[in-house]
Amino acid sequence: MPKVIFDSSFLMAVVERPTTWFEDITDELGRFEPVLLDCVASELKRLAEGEGKKARYASLALEIGAKFDSLACGGASVDDELVSAALAQRAVVATADREIGGTLRASRIRVMGLSRGRVRELR
Repeated sequence: MPKVIFDSSFLMAVVERPTTWFEDITDELGRFEPVLLDCVASELKRLAEGEGKKARYASLALEIGAKFDSLACGGASVDDELVSAALAQRAVVATADREIGGTLRASRIRVMGLSRGRVRELR
């Protein structure tokens, strides 16, 4: 069963604009194992401590991610940890961040992203 590592940008995007993201990924990959890196969870916690919409979205994203399997990060940046974990786990990464998406694709990592309210593999 493939693993899908979720980035904070993806989780916050699906909270901000609800979508059938889980079903879309299942349609694309079949059954999958959702994974949240602990450094991504820390990033969401830091954002959730703020005020306003962004903090609320981060808090809701954390609630979603709490149901996922967790993987430990090393000491690198969150983006570098996403690449490293995806390579080590042979995982797909779900992100709404175009920059990290490009980095992931350059590393030959499959990337799921949002397009017109649906999740699809980015090429």
